[in-house]
Formats: sequence, structure tokens, C-alpha cells
Amino acid sequence: MSTHLLTILKPLVFEGKSGVLQVTHAYNDQAHFYLKEGMIEQVTTSKLQGAKAVKLVNGWVSTTSTFLENEQGDYTPTPEIGTAAILALLEKSAKNIAIIQKKIPDNSIVLQINSGKLNTVDTLSTEDLKVAVLFDGTRSIEQALEISGKSELALLTYTCRLIMAGVAKAQVVQKNVMKEEEQILLLHSLNEMLTQLIGLAAPFLMDDAFAEIKSQPDMLSKEEIPLLLAAIRRMLDDNEKEELDEWERAYLGTD
Repeated sequence: MSTHLLTILKPLVFEGKSGVLQVTHAYNDQAHFYLKEGMIEQVTTSKLQGAKAVKLVNGWVSTTSTFLENEQGDYTPTPEIGTAAILALLEKSAKNIAIIQKKIPDNSIVLQINSGKLNTVDTLSTEDLKVAVLFDGTRSIEQALEISGKSELALLTYTCRLIMAGVAKAQVVQKNVMKEEEQILLLHSLNEMLTQLIGLAAPFLMDDAFAEIKSQPDMLSKEEIPLLLAAIRRMLDDNEKEELDEWERAYLGTD
């Protein structure tokens, strides 16, 4: 998991910075915090702005960010959000996330539910039980997030409660490593495409993507290919993403 947004945003406010803080969520959304002399004048996501955007971003955990100092951006200041209120909201979620990160190292872990113990723990809420149903011993937290309809922070909070109650535990999954020849052909084609796309930075991007999914080229499994491509996709711009999508359709036969 990444550094919490509060750690990035708070110094910018206290130092009176002006510019645009660009925050990218690992699950296909992006937010912009527009600052002027340390005051947050507007927050936008792909579909929301103002207080609604702040509420959405507060539910993000896996993020990366870039601060474009002295960039103005195109926005309209809104009086409905206040800098102090935003920091206070992020402060609460940061405390929650600090606890979560001790129990959940990353969203790729697969959880197994002890159904017998689940029925004996009386401290769990209805929402805890709804989240428990999402884990069947083969589904990762990331996959559960896709179908839960909850924010990342909400799902991780309930999941953490299940782990702390002893109801859920990480499942050790044996990787089905690809055959060496398949690995070589796949990674050669992918690296060749990325080199044409971004030049000499391609190998470094590949290394970063493997580090993100906590794997390595000679241990790549077929199940990890979508995770690898997703990690790469997050480091590309929109046009480059289209090229990657085209390669994926042509090489892997995906829709």
C-alpha cells in the first residue's frame, strides 16, 4: 500500500504551496487538489468535484501522487469545502489505515474464512458478515473490491475486522509458474512493444511493475499477467494505454 494522502497534502498546506496535486487511485480514477498559497480551493475527480470528490478520495488507500508546483490548472474555486475540514477528514482515515496496513500488507492476498468461527463471534456486524461472504479461499482482496460496491477503505476496514477477530486468514496459494518458453515469448513481446512506445525506459517500467505485483519474470504465472498489465497501465498516459490494450488483445486474445 502507498503513503497516505494526508502525508503528502499536509506539508503543502502548511508550507503555503500553490499548484495542483494529482492523485491517481490504483483502481482507475484520478483526483486533482488545486491549492493556492496553502488553501485547497477545489478538488475534482473524473466525475465529481467539491465535497463529493473529497468524500470519494477519502475512501482511497492505494494511490500515487505528483505535485505540480505553481501550476494553475483549469478549475472554479468552491466555497463548500474548507482546507481544515479536508485535513481533519483525512486525519481520521489515516489513523484507520495505519491499523489496516499492519494486518493487510497488500490487496493481492487471498483470504480464507473460518465459517465455524464466524458463527461464534458476536462482535461482528452485519456489514462484516456481508464482506466475509466475498472471500471463498480463491478470491483476493482486490477481486473482492471489484464486486463489493464499497470504497477501498470501507472494504479494507471490514476485512481487517475479520482478520483481527480470527475469522479470516491469508490463504497460501501455490503459484502455477508459466513454462520458461512461454514466459520468454510473452515478456519479449511485451518489452518490445513498450520499447517502441516509451523507449529505453521500458525495462525500468517492467521492473517497477514486477515489484508492484511482488513477482519476478522467471516466476510469472498466468494468473499474474492481468496484474502485471494493470501495474504497467497505471504508469502510462492515455495514448500509451490504448497501445497496451491493442497489444493485449492481439497477443492474449482478450476483449
